[in-house]
Amino acid sequence: MPPIIEISGLRKTYRRSFRQPHNALDGLDLEVAAGQVHGFLGPNGSGKTTTLRALLGLIRVDGGTMRIFGQEVPHRLPEVVGRIGAVVESPQFFKHFSGRLTLQLLAESAGVPKERVEAVLEQTGLRDAAKSAVKGYSLGMRQRLAVAQALLKQPELLILDEPANGLDPAGIHHMRELLQWLAHEQGVTVVVSSHLLSEVQQLCDSMTIVSRGRRIVDGSVAEIIAGHSGASLSVRFPDAASLPEAADALVNAKPEVGAVVERDRLVVTGAPEAAWVTRTLADAGIYLSELVTQTKNLESVFLELTGTAPQPGQTVQVGQSVAVPQTAAPIEVPVAVTPDAGPQAGTEAEEAQR
Repeated sequence: MPPIIEISGLRKTYRRSFRQPHNALDGLDLEVAAGQVHGFLGPNGSGKTTTLRALLGLIRVDGGTMRIFGQEVPHRLPEVVGRIGAVVESPQFFKHFSGRLTLQLLAESAGVPKERVEAVLEQTGLRDAAKSAVKGYSLGMRQRLAVAQALLKQPELLILDEPANGLDPAGIHHMRELLQWLAHEQGVTVVVSSHLLSEVQQLCDSMTIVSRGRRIVDGSVAEIIAGHSGASLSVRFPDAASLPEAADALVNAKPEVGAVVERDRLVVTGAPEAAWVTRTLADAGIYLSELVTQTKNLESVFLELTGTAPQPGQTVQVGQSVAVPQTAAPIEVPVAVTPDAGPQAGTEAEEAQR
């Protein structure tokens, strides 16, 4: 089966007065297979939202090709837009309308049966709040409402930019189960852009990591993590004074082993097995009090691949943008209602305490 989304060599440059042009997309490639939850990851400024807006015909690009369901976009977007649901950037709604009325008006304008309104309210966990005015919704509830409107048309492709934004832990869990059910049981292809890396690791089947407008790696989540796992051993001793001596003993026994002192522990890499470390140290008269195998998670792999891992003495935000080595008219798409009220701050848990 051909990919649902195919992007090749996508380029977008923002030209700004009195400043250097900014290459938001610099030859980006992306493929998304059918029936999967696909994570789209990258530091701030890496081109994620620009890519999604380009796919939906909301901005022009300077080069490259894009296809959705095999149709070139944006030129043939009207032929496939009815099969797409999307939430891009912060959702906004008429603050005095109830959640149910908001969805009813959207359903009527899109020619969607009224029954779908109640179905999506149930799916997104908004049934009990459906009669309340949107102005009283927390940020997480507004995010649920945005996802509900994207589901009205029963889309075959669902594109979500930060779908867990503002959700409390229970809301994140509910959203994860909903998206996985849509993909694995209903055959919907779901593309999720998110900074919550631990959630992406649990939610997504495959992913693409980008930086500075270029693809760094793509593939299944499990394979990407396994391919960059590089398990290490954390070793502690009854007496921290043993750390330098233990490091020397391991390196002298096998020069290819790495042994680095980190505060009150020794981090060992390249050892053939944990038992070898225990035996080598015991032979040198050094006895450990703790040995733990550490494997990398998606966060550590992401930091490594995007070059945002902190250096000694340096603190780096996950979303910080870093340097990575070189390796038609827009069409209106109904993404969310966009009137006068912006999203309120606060999680669902905070809203429940008001």
